[in-house]
Amino acid sequence: MDERVPTPDACSGVRARPDRRSVLVALAAFGALPVLPAFASAPSWTLAVQVLAGTRMRDETVLALALEALNRSAGEAVVARLHRALLARDADDIVAPFADAEVEAAARSLVAMLYTGEIPDADGTVRAIAFHQALGWEVLPFTKAPSLCGPGFGWWAEPPDVS
Repeated sequence: MDERVPTPDACSGVRARPDRRSVLVALAAFGALPVLPAFASAPSWTLAVQVLAGTRMRDETVLALALEALNRSAGEAVVARLHRALLARDADDIVAPFADAEVEAAARSLVAMLYTGEIPDADGTVRAIAFHQALGWEVLPFTKAPSLCGPGFGWWAEPPDVS
């Protein structure tokens, strides 16, 4: 007697119950996800990046990866000074360079990572790991990242809607 559970027909509306193996595989996959630093999701970093980049990040993962890379390259002390300096900015000095050269370099590096999505690995190799989520594509609504489909066939041949 064959006691295998029959596979439900996709059109029947019957939901398949997951077996123990598929649940364990899903849990293992979930456990393998990278743990993002807690500081990246803090509301104060979201505000600081908005001050620095002039817009909000849609994908907090890009911010987390960029801050992690910045911590490796510039050091945690410089990143902490950058954070404090950004939150201290007001309308009069928002575009002025930072007096601290290390903070200015860190700010420029962070902006480059957020707008391009090119983030250095631990070994320093720059990879476009957040390319499609980069701010550059969000602030240029008339364009799309290469390899993303447009709203319809031939969308690239039409002039952008600037209204």
